[in-house]
Amino acid sequence: MGIHDRGYYRDDGTPGALGASPERFRFRGFSAWSVTTWLIVVNVAVHLLANLVPALHLYEFGHLSTYFAYNRLEVWRLVTFQFLHSHTSLLHLGFNMIGLWIFGGIVEEALGRRKYLAFYLVCGIFGGLLFLVLNLAGILLHANIPGVLFEDPRTPLIGASAGVFGVIMACAYIAPNMMVNLLFPPVSLTMKMLAYIYFGIALFNVLVGGSNAGGDAAHVGGALAGAFFVRNSHLLLDFFDVLGDSRKKQGGSRAGRRGKKADRAAQKRASAEAEIDRILAKVKDEGLMSLSEREKKLLAKDTERKRGGGG
Repeated sequence: MGIHDRGYYRDDGTPGALGASPERFRFRGFSAWSVTTWLIVVNVAVHLLANLVPALHLYEFGHLSTYFAYNRLEVWRLVTFQFLHSHTSLLHLGFNMIGLWIFGGIVEEALGRRKYLAFYLVCGIFGGLLFLVLNLAGILLHANIPGVLFEDPRTPLIGASAGVFGVIMACAYIAPNMMVNLLFPPVSLTMKMLAYIYFGIALFNVLVGGSNAGGDAAHVGGALAGAFFVRNSHLLLDFFDVLGDSRKKQGGSRAGRRGKKADRAAQKRASAEAEIDRILAKVKDEGLMSLSEREKKLLAKDTERKRGGGG
């Protein structure tokens, strides 16, 4: 597979902008859609429905807050809040969906559809849980302590940001050296550096109690969950067990261990392919002479493997 075949390589041939391949969005029947595509479609549909049919009260019944989730044990809100976005600005929805569109395909390819969906939802849930814990701590302690959210228990939390932050952290693990070209500011960063910067900004804002500290608490929770579960994705096998017993399907713990090894192998392959993509992009932009000895060896090894029928 060459660099132009990758979903995170733009059609115009420029590397690192991480634009998802239009092929993923070409209509080939609903069953052919990726999970990332479905998540984007559902988020947009819910946003339109909530704003065009306000009588449904989707915001009222779906947002997350300490009062409803803790006092009234309405635990479903840990999932529903992830599909609601600000009705006063399209930027909230737009930035989250762009982030999911850009990075989601890489993580989905590494984890597989079922695990990826579980991963995304779990990251959102952990983001919501951290928001609740810090909000509850602030209310109970009655003090402005760094890191706690001294706010009203009815303060709402909405948005897909926690899940998207988890996806970004996972992408940084799968393809840490992949280059990302930002439009604003116009700089190039490695995927790992980009993820750490985003995480650091969110964590700092929580600690100083800045504006939207509650939202950033969810970002931090989602990012931490993403960093953990992408390294332990076998734990996601049980997520949908309300629909059936995954352990029977997997043949018990041995299959679980095999699944974990397969996950690690897939992630390693994805990381190696991303590194080859980066080298090919460098050759295209700067020429073969710009490569280091290590990069030349990696490219030669990959070429030899493909000539030998290794794919």
